[in-house]
Amino acid sequence: MNTIVVAGTASRVGKTTVASYILRMLSNRTFSFNKGKIVDTKYRRIFQHAGNTSCETKGNSLDLCHYNRLWSALKITIRHEGSCPRHTECDTCDDGYEPFKRLTSDDIIREKGKDTDRLSTAGACKVVWLQSDSDVEKISIEAALACFDKEHNLVIEGNSFLRVHDANVAVLVASPSVERIKRSAELLLNKIDFVVINVHKRHTPEEIEECKERMIALGCDVPFYVVNPCSEEDYSNQSFIDRIQDILSKS
Repeated sequence: MNTIVVAGTASRVGKTTVASYILRMLSNRTFSFNKGKIVDTKYRRIFQHAGNTSCETKGNSLDLCHYNRLWSALKITIRHEGSCPRHTECDTCDDGYEPFKRLTSDDIIREKGKDTDRLSTAGACKVVWLQSDSDVEKISIEAALACFDKEHNLVIEGNSFLRVHDANVAVLVASPSVERIKRSAELLLNKIDFVVINVHKRHTPEEIEECKERMIALGCDVPFYVVNPCSEEDYSNQSFIDRIQDILSKS
């Protein structure tokens, strides 16, 4: 199982948007492997492998490799405020309260407008929503991972996964529209492979540069990608996806 974690500097930076974009792009691609070469058969790109860059022709016989596995998604929501997120005397939970829940029902996952439905629509063949108290996040994440078959690749949305696990690829999402940076995000910087600045057409070059400077001031010394998930043909977007595939090919 290959894992891609999409963390965020704060709420509303677009973690679900970026995670959905990754799912959409990777689930739409077919990759092949032939004599040390990784070939993107959708875009006909040739990837460097083991230090050699090679070309592929249509006449060659290609063997599918692990990039053709199914993609699934895990959304993690941590309840940081204790056993009762409502802080009321509503008696809803009573003795039946659970410190974590793994939600998989289509009635919940596919509810229109929910983040989980967006992940499913983007191409995830299975989506699990983990809701957990912060003091049991490690055991709850292990339980959530057990919901997936080992041959599935996994896109994980949430900062908490990196506190208890490593990932094949770890992405930190920032936004020019959100200046706040959570302490939990700062503590994960040593596990991040690159930063994605999630942009829209309304963002100016100056705002994008200011966002990048904020991240550099925190000590980010990893590559930055300016990504507009609404524009699949953007060169920076394709470079971002290509970089993910390059890392996975060496995992």
